[in-house]
Amino acid sequence: MDQKLDGKRTDEHGVFVVGVESIASASEKTLRACFHVVRDARGELVQRVMGALDWIESLEQGGLRLARTVVQRTDEVATAWIDAQERLAFGVLRAARTTSEGATDLASQTAASLIGTHRDREIVAQA
Repeated sequence: MDQKLDGKRTDEHGVFVVGVESIASASEKTLRACFHVVRDARGELVQRVMGALDWIESLEQGGLRLARTVVQRTDEVATAWIDAQERLAFGVLRAARTTSEGATDLASQTAASLIGTHRDREIVAQA
């Protein structure tokens, strides 16, 4: 998706398609960056919790081993939810892109069809 747009691409598909692709690409990069920040924050939080648990563990190893397991399981669940939300967000983004491209193609074909019919009538009228 990291394509450079050139004059040929604009001529083939028009400004609307180029605009939709540009916005979709920027949106995808923004979503990716947001999920990376969430993952980084989750990682930092888990590190701090694990560090605090290590310090306290020297006092009560048995109970804190259970707490460590709970934090790890919670982290696994959080990771699974983040992954699911990321897949859903990108699926919606791709669906929107596909829908807008289909609508653009339909509008383009409709316009071409109408213009072609109009030209045929002019030619018949002149003949």
